[in-house]
Amino acid sequence: MTAKIKLNAASGGGSVSLKAPSTTTSNAAVELQLPVADGSAGQILKTDGSGNLSFAADAGGKFLQIVGAVQTSNGSLTTSTSYVDTGLTCNITTSASGHAGIYIMVSGCLGGIGTTSGGETTSQMNLVRGSTELIYAHQGGWAGNVSGQQTEDFSNSSMNFYDTGTSASTTYTYKVQYRKVSDTSQASWNKYNGRSTIYLIEVGS
Repeated sequence: MTAKIKLNAASGGGSVSLKAPSTTTSNAAVELQLPVADGSAGQILKTDGSGNLSFAADAGGKFLQIVGAVQTSNGSLTTSTSYVDTGLTCNITTSASGHAGIYIMVSGCLGGIGTTSGGETTSQMNLVRGSTELIYAHQGGWAGNVSGQQTEDFSNSSMNFYDTGTSASTTYTYKVQYRKVSDTSQASWNKYNGRSTIYLIEVGS
């Protein structure tokens, strides 16, 4: 029994063959049904897992779009132990098809100002989609008091998160929040005209 189907070229010689594998899984009889029509340029042939083939857009593993925002203005201080907005925010409207999720990258200048009695200056920043908390980052540094003066500690902090709780053809707002914790007198954001960024990358299915 032949293991392939051979089609001769219409003219000019040559041929094209479809060859069966040496064996199938569990020796099953595999049947593949071709689509009823040709697809569009750039589409790929896919299966539904039951042997039915169809043409679809090649969106796997691709970035569908990238949007971002940059904050360079001098940020504010907060004495709140509850999260408050930093002003760093970004919107994205997802694609109508091929949407799988949104990968978010945040980088910001987060700090804390210690009390006059010294202690650890600790603050946190928080990433939210709408009102849904996704991830938070912790920043802390030891800052003892000098002659009763307040000291401060700040550095660049980052967050990365892949958000799969999103849908196609929908607009989402992501924003960064921050708060003080521990012995911190105040939490600072983007102090001394730092550069804070947020980037939203829509990932294709």
